Amino acid sequence: MEKRLFGIHEGHEIYIYTIKNEICSVDVINYGATLVRFVPFGTDIVGGFDTLEKYIEDKSCQGVTVGRVCNRIENAELNIDGAIYMLTENDGNRGNCLHGGVGFKCRVWNEEETTDSSVTFSYYSPDGEDGFPSALFTKVTYTLEGSDLIIDYFARPEGKTPIALTNHAFFNLHGDFSKIIFDHRAAIYADSYSKVNEKLIPTGEHPSVAGTAFDFNEPHVIGSRLDDTLKSYDHNYILTPKEHKTYSGKALGLGAKVDNGNLELSVYTDQPCVQFYTAGFLGSGKFGDAPAFKGGVTPVKYGAFCLEAQTEPNCCNKGLCIYNAGEIYTQTTIYSVRKI
Repeated sequence: MEKRLFGIHEGHEIYIYTIKNEICSVDVINYGATLVRFVPFGTDIVGGFDTLEKYIEDKSCQGVTVGRVCNRIENAELNIDGAIYMLTENDGNRGNCLHGGVGFKCRVWNEEETTDSSVTFSYYSPDGEDGFPSALFTKVTYTLEGSDLIIDYFARPEGKTPIALTNHAFFNLHGDFSKIIFDHRAAIYADSYSKVNEKLIPTGEHPSVAGTAFDFNEPHVIGSRLDDTLKSYDHNYILTPKEHKTYSGKALGLGAKVDNGNLELSVYTDQPCVQFYTAGFLGSGKFGDAPAFKGGVTPVKYGAFCLEAQTEPNCCNKGLCIYNAGEIYTQTTIYSVRKI
C-alpha cells in the first residue's frame, strides 16, 4: 500500500491510497471515501478526477461512498414512527433528498486501518446531519484480491435512523470516457423492476421485465432496445440471482455482468437491488459545468454506467432499512473483472 498527499480541504489533509498487485491497482481517497481509479489489466475503468479541487466541485458523485441513504427519499421527508424529519433537498425540481443530501460524499473520512491489500476509512456522522436523526459511526473497507475489488460497509447508530449505503462508481470498460457505453453488453439478473412516478420515486408496483426493454436476463447490447420513448436507463432492478459467490461467510448474489468484448465486469452483492444508470444526466447540464475527467476528458452524456447495490429507493419511508441504537448494519459488494 502506498500513500501520498492529494490536497488540503478546510485544513484537513486528504491522502490518496494505492493498493495493487501484479494484475490490478486501485486508488482511493479519504475525501468521501472515494474510489478514484480501478485499473484491472492496464485499463482504468472508473470515472473521476486528477485533483481534489475537482472532487470538491463535482456534483455527480463520481466514485463516492453514498450515505446515510442512497438514491431518493420522497419530498426530502423521513417518517419514523410518525415523527417527520426534514432532510436536505437536492434533486433539482423533484424536491427529493438524493444520496443523503450533502451526505458522506462531501465529508473528510479518517484513516482507520491499512494493509498491503486494503484500506479502511471511518466517519462519525452527528445527530441531525442532513436532517437525519441520531448519530452514526460508519466504516468502509476497500480490499483488492486479484482483479476483484471488494467493498465492505459497517455502520452502528446511536439511535433509530435509516441506513442504506453504496458506492457510486461510474464505469466505462473502454477506459475512454469520451465514448458512450451503449455498445457494451449487459446482463442483469432480475425478474422485475421498480415502477416510478414523475419524481422517480417507486410507486410500489414491480412490473415483470419479461418482453420489455428492461429485460437483461439474457445479455444484449445496452443501446439495442432504446428509442425516443426510453432514451436511457435509470432504474432499480429487484435481483433474482442465478449464481452466488461466497466471501467471508456471506453468499453474494451475481446481480449483473457488463462487457465490451475485452473486459467483463461482474457485480456480486448481498443487497436486494441494483440501480442501473447509463449516465443520462452526465454532461447534460443538470450538474452544472462538470469538471474534466482524468486526463482532461470532457464528461459526455451516456459516457458511463453505474450498478449501485442498494435497497429500493425511498424504502426508509416504508419501514425498511431502519436501524435501532446499537444495531449493526453491514453490506458487501464485489466488482470483479476478468479479461475475455
